[in-house]
Amino acid sequence: MVREESSVTKKETTKHHKEITWSAAEYEHTTKDRSWHWMIGGAALFLIILALWQKNFFFAVFVALAAVMVGVLGNRKPQIIEFRATEEGIGFGKQFLRYENLESFAVRNRPGHLDEIILRKKTAVNPFVHIPIDEKLRERVQLLLVGKVEEVAHEESLVDTFSDWLGF
Repeated sequence: MVREESSVTKKETTKHHKEITWSAAEYEHTTKDRSWHWMIGGAALFLIILALWQKNFFFAVFVALAAVMVGVLGNRKPQIIEFRATEEGIGFGKQFLRYENLESFAVRNRPGHLDEIILRKKTAVNPFVHIPIDEKLRERVQLLLVGKVEEVAHEESLVDTFSDWLGF
């Protein structure tokens, strides 16, 4: 769903602001079959046995809790989020990132899936925001971003590859 709006703010009555809005699931949900659950359970069992053999009981408890969380989160259905790109920044849900708080952005083309715009915030903790978007709309948002934030080439990280492989 795409909607362009032109509005006049009270502070700046002479400037018109272009807003591009769209809705998308917060992530692409893949149905996990029984083999996925067996793989998570088998990996957890192996690590728990290894932890108990090393007499590392805290790690065994951590692995058990992590396996339960991965199983629960893996089956969770994504929420639909409203996204918006304006002259001031990028918004998603109730959050809004101003361009001056962004270090760079990259585009991740994913044939057969929704593309992603990856924003890098000027922060050390959780600096990346992945925004799902279709190809046609991505080009328009990318044109809006180019003059405001530095575009960099996307380098697939090990975490990205591993989470895609796991179906997250």
